[in-house]
Amino acid sequence: MPKTEPNMSGSGRRRWPLILGLVVILAVFAGLGYVVFVSPLLGVKSVSVTGAPDELTSKVKAVVNIADGTPLARVDLDDVAAEVEAVPEVLAVEVARGWPDTLNIAVTPRVPVAVTSANGQYWLLDRTGDPYQAVAAPPAGMTLVQLVAPGIGDPSTLAAVAVVQALTPDFRSQVTELSARTAFDVELTLTDGKKVLWGEAAQSAEKMQILPALLAAQDGSNYDITDPTLVSVR
Repeated sequence: MPKTEPNMSGSGRRRWPLILGLVVILAVFAGLGYVVFVSPLLGVKSVSVTGAPDELTSKVKAVVNIADGTPLARVDLDDVAAEVEAVPEVLAVEVARGWPDTLNIAVTPRVPVAVTSANGQYWLLDRTGDPYQAVAAPPAGMTLVQLVAPGIGDPSTLAAVAVVQALTPDFRSQVTELSARTAFDVELTLTDGKKVLWGEAAQSAEKMQILPALLAAQDGSNYDITDPTLVSVR
């Protein structure tokens, strides 16, 4: 009886290498996926913080709750950003992966421009008017601002902050207190007891330019520079 040979057509012989190749490719991708998403080989080994002074850098690293070896690809960058933004001194943050094993955090710190009092505490104010951090006492050289309801979006707070930033460093040292009951009646109290009715924050550059000469030229206790083109002294 004649022996029957298996029927191996040309297409069948060509299929086996294709299948083997596909298996190899899938195995490679599976291995890469394991290395990237599971294995600690590409895990977090360091956290790099840029843009912040040493003290703030330490605070940022302290709130980043990422265990060493956590696969970098699995770190939720939005969660890390939210943790860092919760640090009072942080204004803005950007978080990125630095392959193969570094988490990069770029910080924009808040810059205090004045200090105010509210709820029995002193608070640092940044340029947005945000009372972002409580302090035990007004820092040296920081202008004390008296406000009714300090906060972002409060017109009197924004006016007060704008005026503080318009003061020259030399003149700022002569101001013991700045008050703003509304956005239109900012008032300065100087170290010698003189009062300066500044008015609104508009034309602050012009007001700052004329005020030192006015104080030197005319003796008085109250100086009204609400309109820098029409001042009065009494």
